[in-house]
Amino acid sequence: MQGFPPKKESIIQFSDGSFYSWPQLKWSVNNIQQLVPTKTVWRGAGATRSPTECSVPLQELSITSDNGEQLPWLEVLRATDTDALAIMHAGKIVYESYHDYASPHQAHLIMSCAKSMVGLLLEMMITSGELDDAILVTEILPELNKSAWVDATLRDVLDMQIGMDFDEDYLNSNSEVWRYLRCGGMLPQAQGQSECLTDYLPTVKKQGKHGQVFSYREPNINVASWMLRRLSKRHLNDLLSEQVWQHLGVANDGLYMVDPSGAETTMTLTLRSFLRFGEWIRTGGDGRLNPLICDKLFVGGDVDKFAKAKIPTMQGWSYKSMWWVRHMSHGNAICARGAHGQLLYIDAEKQLVVAWYSSTEQAPGRLHDHWRMPLIDAAANALHSH
Repeated sequence: MQGFPPKKESIIQFSDGSFYSWPQLKWSVNNIQQLVPTKTVWRGAGATRSPTECSVPLQELSITSDNGEQLPWLEVLRATDTDALAIMHAGKIVYESYHDYASPHQAHLIMSCAKSMVGLLLEMMITSGELDDAILVTEILPELNKSAWVDATLRDVLDMQIGMDFDEDYLNSNSEVWRYLRCGGMLPQAQGQSECLTDYLPTVKKQGKHGQVFSYREPNINVASWMLRRLSKRHLNDLLSEQVWQHLGVANDGLYMVDPSGAETTMTLTLRSFLRFGEWIRTGGDGRLNPLICDKLFVGGDVDKFAKAKIPTMQGWSYKSMWWVRHMSHGNAICARGAHGQLLYIDAEKQLVVAWYSSTEQAPGRLHDHWRMPLIDAAANALHSH
């Protein structure tokens, strides 16, 4: 995409799928608003609140992976295809770096990290008494009365304990997840296809019982966000702006990608906006969030049910309300995680927030956890002794 105009062979497009090829993806995740329609999450009319900066030479650290391999800090960033990384400690930015196509004012796709914002908005309604998490999905969405969610509760959806017949293998281009992504406007539609998510979701069939085991499946995100729109009678971008974004003091609006019907899917944010959202959660919404919400998130979910999923790099973790929860001896950290290496990591006990953008060739975010978690732990230890 360099030149005026770029050479024909170097143009990246959504319609032909080239935006999702690699390494073209490294440009796409930083420029999605040039490729597809988006909806704005307004930052509000308030003044920008610039964070305090206190640089700590974390880049001098050497990191030992879970496999015993050792690399310098910057080599770890290269190994994880890092586009941007920012670390905040006790309310101060102590590290920030940008690589390849990323820059401080460039928004980056957060992939399914956006689900954690949906989970937060629903927990706000549950805690305020507006909504009961035991409600059946079909009481709000009767369109799903013959689908996988026919006898599921909102809590089953929020905690990813839905039994469904859905193949979510990103490494297999023939798996069901690829049709789902096309319906969600995240990949171009196949020839002759004209479906949106509300067409697709009723076709997903049940398999097994709900509430028995953690099973991460992307369609649950869209069921949760559909319920949120139906309950609030609001577009998701407007609701998130009103409830969260206008209170962050960030400099930039957020943007949602949309499916063919205009329903919001994933988001694109500047790194500092993502980091500030994490800090807002850590501080209880600067006092705006009911403490019960954060207490629930940081306590986490059922570790035993999560263990049945047998995710090698996430032993001892759990899942709660669309947030991943890392259980540790000093206290738990909650994470928003997305494909191709997007991560928001919040450790309240250590006063630590990490916002990490990547553009890895393969989609599963956990594939680089053997480097990511040791780097975060090394940073936390260095900051504790600084």
